[in-house]
Amino acid sequence: MIVHDIPVIQLQHDALAALLRAAWRRGCRLPDFVPALTQLVTFSRQHGVRHWLMNIDNLPPMGPVEQAWILESWFPAMRATPVQNLALVLPSDLHNHMVATAPVFNPPAAISFELHFFPDDATAFDWLLEGNPRRAALWQEWEAELDRLHRDAPDCADA
Repeated sequence: MIVHDIPVIQLQHDALAALLRAAWRRGCRLPDFVPALTQLVTFSRQHGVRHWLMNIDNLPPMGPVEQAWILESWFPAMRATPVQNLALVLPSDLHNHMVATAPVFNPPAAISFELHFFPDDATAFDWLLEGNPRRAALWQEWEAELDRLHRDAPDCADA
């Protein structure tokens, strides 16, 4: 099911697969980052999400405030969720790529899930849903929403 609760995030949830799939929308502002991720943590806790796929390719360059928040607040908040696996699609932007992979080199004590990095959505999706019979339908649903967004509201400013 496509969820429209967080305008800066393209969001898909499937209760049967315990999946949350999210992608930062092109043109959205960095100040929306912390509130959006906070909402995703709450959503995951409320809906029993065990598998996250997050694509941050369209995220503007993160600053020190966002980096500190991830380590000091987001990782600890994720401990209160049932999330077991997080597939992070790395951005092409070198700065955000380095920020996203930093926890591997300096892992926070609060990390409570398996974190894997991927070059694209397809390999991340396959890792999370390998063998799941809903995989093809979920992929198709996401692609249809992407087509709709590109046609109707390609940027956050257009939403």
